[in-house]
Amino acid sequence: MEIAVLSKFGLRIKGKRATFAVDPQDKSAYEAILLLNKKQEEIAKSENAVVVEGPGEYEIGGIKMSALRAESALIYSLHVDNVSILIGNLSSLEKIYSKLQEHNIVIANCLESGNASFITSIAQNVVMFCGEKAAEVANSFGKESVKTMSKYSSTKDKLPAEVETILLQ
Repeated sequence: MEIAVLSKFGLRIKGKRATFAVDPQDKSAYEAILLLNKKQEEIAKSENAVVVEGPGEYEIGGIKMSALRAESALIYSLHVDNVSILIGNLSSLEKIYSKLQEHNIVIANCLESGNASFITSIAQNVVMFCGEKAAEVANSFGKESVKTMSKYSSTKDKLPAEVETILLQ
């Protein structure tokens, strides 16, 4: 399983069986596109990609996922190669974090500054910050060391035992 930065606002999540894009700005081949901050007409999409822009449960390329609405935004929960991943805007995650289950990896898209301390209650192994204000939020997160990277790869059995904080840029 691999998580990589596509652009300032886009991510790619690649598993053994499918590749997903979050708010992509390119027309690369993806099995699915997850919309966090953009509307369908604002994205460049390949012809065969499924665009997920509403709440519900989905299975795309053998990957099970669900989308929850938190006010005007969506929060996605995916299971990629036995790793559970939660993706959402920081403010949306904060509004409903008490209703969320723990995930191996929590990715917070930081459009604005905010307190991210609540994420420790839902992240088992890795917390990732991306987006415009990600560096600011990551530095105020309170963890001693923040790793900066553009791509993160792992498998279920190689996830860190202690929660690791990553700034995706």
